Amino acid sequence: MSDAQATDGAPGEVARALVEAVFRDDHAAAVSFCTPDLVLRIEGIQEVRGHEGLRHLMEFNAEVSTDVHVTIHHVLGSGDTAALNRTTFLTIGGTHVALEVGAFFTMRDGLVAEWTDYQDMRAVTRALGH
Repeated sequence: MSDAQATDGAPGEVARALVEAVFRDDHAAAVSFCTPDLVLRIEGIQEVRGHEGLRHLMEFNAEVSTDVHVTIHHVLGSGDTAALNRTTFLTIGGTHVALEVGAFFTMRDGLVAEWTDYQDMRAVTRALGH
């Protein structure tokens, strides 16, 4: 049974499982929750496409941050959509950052086809020295 099948396909469960896989840096598990043509947007910052785009984003995050973990506060799902509220904790260049994030997911055939994060990136920008 695949990781995606283990969630019973409920949109909130799939979204949660995807986020948890991404933030534990498990690319194989993460892609099992996504369509091959995934579109992932960090609103106003970046957009990546497909499993390779997700891999590149995960690799970049691993290069610039340490001590990464996520706390998921709320998950809602209905039909082919899900919403998730989380706090992402990370360290960038010795600076501890806590990002409050709202994320929205659109499903297709029980997998995430679109993922959009909304977050205030000022703390990350400062930690990166910009």
